[in-house]
Amino acid sequence: MADLDTDRIAAAALAVADKHGVDGFTMRAVAEALDVTPMALYHHVQDKAALVTLIVDTAIRKRPLPPTTGVWQDDLLAVAQWMRQGMSKHPVVAQLRRAYNVWTPAMLQMSERWLSLWQQSSLDLQDAVLAATTSSMAISGLVKEEMLFRTMQHPDEKTLAWLPNSRMMFHSQPDRDAQFDLVVRSLIEGLHARLTLNQSAATRRSIARRRGVVKK
Repeated sequence: MADLDTDRIAAAALAVADKHGVDGFTMRAVAEALDVTPMALYHHVQDKAALVTLIVDTAIRKRPLPPTTGVWQDDLLAVAQWMRQGMSKHPVVAQLRRAYNVWTPAMLQMSERWLSLWQQSSLDLQDAVLAATTSSMAISGLVKEEMLFRTMQHPDEKTLAWLPNSRMMFHSQPDRDAQFDLVVRSLIEGLHARLTLNQSAATRRSIARRRGVVKK
């Protein structure tokens, strides 16, 4: 037990989670990986949620957020790439975090960065928050679907024989990194353009109301 510390525990727990998934992630499995008793493990972590918290913070600490460049669109893309790399390397971490409702300051640094970058976009605060939450959910979903598509069993050739468009899509081998960047940049630019347009229209209506052109 003297040699047991949080770094060793976190490394072993992450390895167990990566290998066995959410269902196989137990205190006993982690204790066995460390060659200690479960009771010895409980001297360092209170319960499984605390162990998940330790994993989340360790995974993030190993991969700090990318430095900013001052160009908010590029910086948003860099954070999206960071998120994709982390989810691809350890997909079970996000699953455990949701299963045990874990939130940590280290994890929330990404949310802080994400909204602060959208606030640099010239959108008003309400629209920046809308853009930040919407784009974050969309990118998370994109990454999950990308990982599923890479491992899923595709339709067989007989099924695709009469579906030439579907066949082309399933047989395509795009540059996944370039594809991800294209989608994220399009999402960022599209949200910004649409919300800017809405913001401009709202401003024009407000000015018109003040001038008495239209009724409120």
